Amino acid sequence: MAEAKTFTNNLLTLELRENNNSINIRWTGKSVDREPAKFITPILVDAIRKSSDHDKRVTLDFRELTYMNSSTITPIIKTLERAKRGKTRVTVTYLKSLKWQDVIFSALEIFRTKDGRVEIKGS
Repeated sequence: MAEAKTFTNNLLTLELRENNNSINIRWTGKSVDREPAKFITPILVDAIRKSSDHDKRVTLDFRELTYMNSSTITPIIKTLERAKRGKTRVTVTYLKSLKWQDVIFSALEIFRTKDGRVEIKGS
């Protein structure tokens, strides 16, 4: 049975669903805060820790995010850097059809690993 938690800060909602194999974080709404890391980082750090402890893949699903300011990318990059250095498995999913998502998330391809631990997937 999947465990679900919802975190909301202003216009941004992160819905975390955990099951036996994965931790999925669905991003919805808009990330407009000046310092979004204060809200986002603890959620991502906890998900990465749980992922490492229980060998689960973390999926960051941005397909329903309608806007993200430039400050929001920093905690995402830090999460991907940590995953690339460690053993955590992370997948980023986004919509290629949304130009702003394609520009931002395709740039994160530099974090992709050859062994598939870190994946960046546009659909």
